[in-house]
This record gives sequence, C-alpha cells and structure tokens, in this order.
Amino acid sequence: AVIHGGHDAKPGTLKAKFNVLGNRMYPQWCQDLGVMFKQTGLVVVAVQPQKLPGLDRLYQRGRTNGVKGLALMGRDQLLDMEPHVNPRAAGALFVPTAGLVQIQRLVIALAEHAAANGVHFFFEHEVEKILVENNAAKGVAAAGCHFDAGLVINCAGVDSENIARSAGLGDKYKIVPRKAEYYLLDKKYKGLVSRPCFPIPAKHGKGIAIFTTLNGNVGFGGNALEVQDRHDLSTTEEDFQDVYVKAQELVPGIAGKDLITGFGGIRSKSVTNDFIIDLTDQPSGIVNLNGIDSPGLTSAPAIAQYVIRLISGVVDLKKDSRKRKHYKIKPLFRDLDFKQKERWTKKDPRYGRIVCRCEQVTEGDIVGAIHAPIAPRTVDAIKFKTGAGTGRCQGSFDLERVLAIMSREYQIPAEAIQKKEQGSPMVIGKTKVYD
Repeated sequence: AVIHGGHDAKPGTLKAKFNVLGNRMYPQWCQDLGVMFKQTGLVVVAVQPQKLPGLDRLYQRGRTNGVKGLALMGRDQLLDMEPHVNPRAAGALFVPTAGLVQIQRLVIALAEHAAANGVHFFFEHEVEKILVENNAAKGVAAAGCHFDAGLVINCAGVDSENIARSAGLGDKYKIVPRKAEYYLLDKKYKGLVSRPCFPIPAKHGKGIAIFTTLNGNVGFGGNALEVQDRHDLSTTEEDFQDVYVKAQELVPGIAGKDLITGFGGIRSKSVTNDFIIDLTDQPSGIVNLNGIDSPGLTSAPAIAQYVIRLISGVVDLKKDSRKRKHYKIKPLFRDLDFKQKERWTKKDPRYGRIVCRCEQVTEGDIVGAIHAPIAPRTVDAIKFKTGAGTGRCQGSFDLERVLAIMSREYQIPAEAIQKKEQGSPMVIGKTKVYD
C-alpha cells in the first residue's frame, strides 16, 4: 500500500513517467473515492557507509524523473525522523511525496464506482482466451461463455502473458513471476516507524522494507524470488528467516514472536523490466497492460488516463451521453468522529454492535458492505472491505458472527458461504442442534 515518489525508476521508462504522474493524482483520486490516503513520505536508508553512493544515485535519478522535495540526510537527521532505525545507519534519502493508501478499499471503491456507473462484473468466469476473427478481437471466452467485444483490455497481471498468447501474440509479453513475502506485526508496535523505510534497492526489487499501515500495524517484507508457479502464494520458514534478518538490519526493534500473519504475492515482471502498454494492430482491438509490477499501484491512475487516450481512436468515448455518477465508498464506523458515530447509531443500532473487536468493525459496517453496488459474497471479500478478521485474533472472535450476518442478509445457509472461491467452505455443518 505504499505510494512511491518516483525516485527509483530508470529515467525515460514508462515506470518513471507514470510513477511521478500517478503520485500527483493520488490525493484527489482518493478524496473523490472516499478512500484514506496519507502523504507520509518515505526514507531510503544506507545502513553501511559504503552504501552512501547509492543514495546519491537515487537522488539524481529522482531529480531527473521530476520528483519534488528530495533531500539527502545524515545519521542525526534520519534518527530525529525515525528514531528506531538502526543507530549505525550512515544516512538516508527522504522522499516527501510518497505515502500510504488503504489498498483493499481503494480497489473496491474503484470497482463500486464503475458498477454505480453501469459496468457489469462477471465473477468466477475465468478467461480462457481472446476470441479473434478476421484478424480482429471479437471478445473473450470465459467459463464456457462467450462475451462479444470489439475491444479487449488485457490487464490480467501474472496471467497477462497467457491471455496475450491466446490471441496469437508472442514472446514480447512474457512474464517473469517473482514472489514476495510480507509479515504483519501486532499493533503494539504502532509508532515503531512513521513512514515506509527502505534499504538501498536490490537487483530485483526495492529490498526488504519496514512499513506502517493506515490501520496502525507495522509490517516488513518485499523479497524477490523467481518462481515457476505464478500462483504460488505460500510462505516458508527459510524465506521468513531471510526477510526477518534483513528487516532487523534496518529496524532492530522488530520481534518475530509478535507476528499476527504472513502472506505471499507474485509480481508480474516483464522481460523488459518496464511496463508494456500497447494497442495491437495484428490482431486489432487488443490493449495489453503487461508487467505492471511496482510501481504499478502508484502509476495506476496515470496508466488509466494513458489507456483512455490509446482507445479513443477505436471506441467513441463520447457516444455515451449518460451523466457520470459520483460515488464514494461508505466510510467505516471506526473512522467517524464522535458526533457522526452518535448520529449513525441512532439511525441504525447495528452500528453500535461490535463484531470484530481487534479492528472495531460493527454489524452496521458488514451489512452496509453487503448492500453496496458490488455485494461481497465471500468471507475474504467482507474482510478486505471492512477489515473484519485482519487484527490480532485473525478472525477467531468474529468469524461466527460474520457468517451469521451473511447467512441472514443473503438468506443462505452458513454452509454455502465460501472463504475465497467455490470449493472453500468455511463450515460444513453444525456440531450441535439446540431446541
């Protein structure tokens, strides 16, 4: 959930261009969508003196890319800003334009904004191939269905290579999947760092970082492991130890015994080490967004504007005369001020009933999420939108309550509720039947 400033990307690349443009769009973008964003800045730390030339290179690179306000700092300045960073650190680069966003709620807000404006979503319809006829895209085949379309936008992440190949497009879109592992600490570490803290970038990524979240947790991670299975989200003891040791070099105060969760993700890295964004002519009508790894999140709003320009010659974007609806995601009860909470509770008493104690998520939050433009049909979907189950107990306290609310609102038995997708039921039946 780090919004990067643009100091790291190689000048002249799409990554450098869209990182800086996207960064500038984020404050207004998030305000319009009702999503929390905080411009915290970030620091890149040289733990050893021999790493200081790396800070100079990043400083010059950032200036070339157009990043504003970059500053090189000595040890004392760094420790004044981040007192828990390794006290032997030689210096740092401060990037003030960087920030943090509530990433899950941002993605959901974007989708709900689209749904509120007439976009239809077809979940559990895995795309099999792009349909091509007379050297032009005619739609996609997905889950046994055909969807007709004169324009197909392939933004399928680690699967974008296979989607492109299905249309006869070649090695240009090859993906090199790289796995990263991240670990989240208990909230008693809140305040350990005030902003993301990175080391000098490694060969295959930005290195193992320590970061804070807008929910009050501190986490660490960000290794880069080349893997064959692009859907392997596992974590391992060996890789955890590697990440943990490197994180402690940066901020010695973290302790592995206070982890509450860990998870893996796959970066979609292209063979060019840059974003590949194009509109094909052989066959025509396919936009490929390939290799959108870091800083893809930061670049997203700028990439979207670029894609609009790309397709404007294929689709008449002014033909639809419907007025766009302005949509904001509904705020969480915990984020309201006291008077707002009082008003909401009087209007709907369900906001006064806590379901998730760790994250202060209420029954009203969950019911509101269920009746939003896109209904969250799984427990994980509820978790991503409301935060229920993401705290210290990882859902131990609230799971049965979440299932009961979903069962009631959707009028389905709890056994039909899935964790993530079909085939992942949370429960299989009752152990006791009460009169």
